[in-house]
Amino acid sequence: MQIKHWLGPERPRTRLLACAALVALATGALLRVTLTLESDSSWTGLPFSLAYGALADAAVAMVMLAPLALLLWLVPTHWLARPGFRHGLLALISIAIAFEAFVEYFFFEEFNARFNNIAVDYVLFPDEVVGNVFESYNVPLWVGLALSAGILATVLVAPLHRQLAPKPRPWRQRLGAMGQVLGGAALCVGVLVLLPRETRANRIESEIASSGPVQLWRAFWTAELDYPLYYRTLPRAQARARAAHVLGLPAPTQTELEAKGDTFRLQREVGAPAGTRRMPQVVVVIEESLGSDFVGALGGEKNCTPRIDALVPDGLLLRHLVANGNRTVRGLEGVLCSFVPLPGDSIIKRPKSEGVTTLATVFGHAGYDTAFFYGGFGVFDHMKPFALGAGYAEFVEQSDMPDDAFTTIWGAADEYIFDKLVERQLRQREQGRPFFATLLSVSNHKPYRVPEGRVEWPEGKQPNRELAVRYADWSVGHYVELLRQHGLAEDTLVLVVGDHGARVYGKEEIPTHSYRIPALFLGVDPALRGRGLDRLCSQIDLAPTLVELAGLRARVPFLGTSLLGLPDDGGHAFVHHNRDVGILVDDALVVLQLQKGLAFYERSGRDQHDFRRIEPEAASERLRSLADDAAAVFGTAYELYQDRALGFPEQAARSVLEAAAPR
Repeated sequence: MQIKHWLGPERPRTRLLACAALVALATGALLRVTLTLESDSSWTGLPFSLAYGALADAAVAMVMLAPLALLLWLVPTHWLARPGFRHGLLALISIAIAFEAFVEYFFFEEFNARFNNIAVDYVLFPDEVVGNVFESYNVPLWVGLALSAGILATVLVAPLHRQLAPKPRPWRQRLGAMGQVLGGAALCVGVLVLLPRETRANRIESEIASSGPVQLWRAFWTAELDYPLYYRTLPRAQARARAAHVLGLPAPTQTELEAKGDTFRLQREVGAPAGTRRMPQVVVVIEESLGSDFVGALGGEKNCTPRIDALVPDGLLLRHLVANGNRTVRGLEGVLCSFVPLPGDSIIKRPKSEGVTTLATVFGHAGYDTAFFYGGFGVFDHMKPFALGAGYAEFVEQSDMPDDAFTTIWGAADEYIFDKLVERQLRQREQGRPFFATLLSVSNHKPYRVPEGRVEWPEGKQPNRELAVRYADWSVGHYVELLRQHGLAEDTLVLVVGDHGARVYGKEEIPTHSYRIPALFLGVDPALRGRGLDRLCSQIDLAPTLVELAGLRARVPFLGTSLLGLPDDGGHAFVHHNRDVGILVDDALVVLQLQKGLAFYERSGRDQHDFRRIEPEAASERLRSLADDAAAVFGTAYELYQDRALGFPEQAARSVLEAAAPR
């Protein structure tokens, strides 16, 4: 009777809101069916997704429609008697719901997930994202489809509020209704907070069941997480000692274990044996979205990298490298800072990251000039402020590229960045100054537009990821050829590495199969050329390895270790996805989740990508020990960050200067 009372014909406001909520629920259900089809997910999980999703969508609708409800209670009653006003307002709401569903569909298609921290980053940097959307999608078409879908939904539900006889309501009743709406919205917020973030063991099924707006809010809320409050931890002294052991660092003394604040540090000696040649120029090339599945030399079926493959016999190839995460800033923190990926934001974007030790810090103290080259604008993802505060003396960006450079919304095409880098390398050689540089490519992004005539592509075929990867590969080959032409090749140590894979796929909480990336060192000692390292490793291991190959020695707060001379077995990688972190080893994956949760997986070996989920109560002692290893490393890393203990101590600066004398 109460529902009939609230939805009676004399109450046009509540009936209009109920119609809008009905459109939202129907759209959410249709979207979940579509995502199930698109992801090849099991149909057995769909009934749960629809039921759980309806609950989440109903709560979201109540919260999202609350401001409109308050506005409607201020609208004069005689306005609501006009069918044009009611239908028009419902049509606007339905169009917005349809458009949001299209956005969620395309986001899921790209990232195999509902809105997450990537979506938050995109909201914070609208210039690049809006431009990318207009370049990559037929926006007028999808806006038109949203308009059509919204109007159709309005027509379908119009009979529910067509013949209304609204009665004027005194303000006291209106205020009471407003209070009820606000109370209901507050109750729904509580429901959304209590709803579990992960509802299924299968990650994709859990994402389909979820609500996009809820996941977006959670991602924004957890950008700066207090690690000890939400994740598994160990007692501080125990965590420090265990982290040092896991990372292969010197065991802390009892005094160090009990130290407080920034008096505690984790440091390691990295570098080459005495007599190793010091390389005059060192370059780190970080390739956007270059996953191993594109690289023929790593068994990639797509085989889009003939030029990189041709360079393998002249370099040192890592065959089992795993990215920190699935965002560029995660790759930057791993490659440049040798730091594990904490939940929440990368340290590239965190507020306590000024002065964090990077490769540029080490080489800068060794007397090298340092520069960061990027085809876009450094404001994106806070890259330029971070770089200039972490050892880089110069940041070269889109405004420094030629006026006639081929550009997309992401910046100048890769070849122009490489050309600018070679110009600088030649100038450094003329001046007799050693040089360290980092280059971040941009071309492997939607809309996948690249300069014509660089790679073969069927006429009339639309640009896609494969074209962008082939062009990125061509640009790397172009750069190496320029080094050879100008006599720079033998004096330049080059690391070519992916920042992350092209897209996320896999049912595990952290789908590590899609995190596999290539890394190739060029300009190495002849004894290392043509070799491959089979040890499972992480982006955090690249910085110590590069310092050793470059002929330097230093005492640094790097969490990774040099891979040279290590056995094939026994490697590990620390990984991140959304708000989960974990440790990957040859035969297992252990995930640390929010609210101190754990997930366990096993596999037969590092060459295998099919994981078997192990229920927590059935987890072996070894798996639980791995969970403690991960908790120790991530917890200690968070402590080091919070206490600003990742800087480069003065004694370390003196040691690298002494070790860097030319040999």
